[in-house]
Amino acid sequence: MFSIVDVFYLVFSQLAVGGFVLLFLVPKGLVGSNFYRLMGVIYLLVGGLSRCANLALYQQPVTFLNFFGYWQHPESISVISFFLIVLVWTLTWWFKASLLTRITFWGGVISGVVWIILSAQRYLQIIQIPGEMFLLPIQFLAAAVLLGAVHTGMWFGHWYLVVPDLPVRYLKRFNSGLLYTLLVMALLLCLNFFFRQQSTNVVSFNLFYHIIFGMRVLIGIAGTLLLYFITWDCLRPKSVARDELGATRAATGFLFIAIITVFIGEFCSRLLLLEMRFIL
Repeated sequence: MFSIVDVFYLVFSQLAVGGFVLLFLVPKGLVGSNFYRLMGVIYLLVGGLSRCANLALYQQPVTFLNFFGYWQHPESISVISFFLIVLVWTLTWWFKASLLTRITFWGGVISGVVWIILSAQRYLQIIQIPGEMFLLPIQFLAAAVLLGAVHTGMWFGHWYLVVPDLPVRYLKRFNSGLLYTLLVMALLLCLNFFFRQQSTNVVSFNLFYHIIFGMRVLIGIAGTLLLYFITWDCLRPKSVARDELGATRAATGFLFIAIITVFIGEFCSRLLLLEMRFIL
């Protein structure tokens, strides 16, 4: 039996991993240590909440001892490994340990990707389409990148207020990553619908599922795509030449709105996954 805790766990774990991984789009030395400290603290918080949800899913009390001591499943090992590595990575920005910073960053990337893949394994038995053992992890990884692009991109956009002479092309990287991931998500949606048509034992759409699916497509994908084009327009050379600071502030504002549309879309997608047993 699945619950809202499953939805919370999946979305927040993907946000923690995707947001952390996409920090590689910001070259080291471009911004000060405070940016990385802030990002580390944010993704530690999100990862910590995901760990609490992970314990709840395995029917374990959420205590300090269980948080760090419950290692009975590979998924739990990957969760706490990611959390501890990100914790060390964050601390290195106070102690200026550049080699350890690089090692822990890539360690966090690897443990995070493993975590996302393992989190998909416990839901494979409910999926009713061919190739689910590949499609579901790919869907989760794409969702992690999508969530990370808007969230880390939004925080990076705020840093143009701290360092006004930051090159605009680095903010464009996050917006481009948003577009490419949206295209992958749309392709996966079409592919999964094709497989759904070939399946016989599927959960039928009712009014509630139609509403949730409509929110998934119209807000989560179409709405986010619209915000991509608005952000792209804000960051065009003509807009930047007219008022660079104003252009980056406007783009950051639309990325903030994109966080909301992406969150709505991903929550709806995970709800449909658990209720309809289908990747949508």
